[in-house]
Amino acid sequence: MHHEQNRGDRDNDVTENISKGKEHNFRKVETNNLMTPYDYTSVMHYGRYAFSKEYGKLPTTIPKPDSNVQIGGARQMSRLDIVRVNRLYYCSEYWALFYYILQ
Repeated sequence: MHHEQNRGDRDNDVTENISKGKEHNFRKVETNNLMTPYDYTSVMHYGRYAFSKEYGKLPTTIPKPDSNVQIGGARQMSRLDIVRVNRLYYCSEYWALFYYILQ
């Protein structure tokens, strides 16, 4: 598992403005996203200003298409975090949660 902003498909969901020398924290990786969409609410997502060029003024990660979406700062796993972990370990109960999310 990787941070959400490292997903190979992240460019569809975020724009990044990374401080020089901190790019390695945002390097795209070929990830197995386990058939889940990008998750701004993931416990595995950096905050909006983490490693920003101008901390507090210029966000590092800007969600698309709605730049006002809340990101980072999660204190517990999101629904999609739980789905991914259950899928990763082939837990049968993830189907019930997946069904719940789709409702």
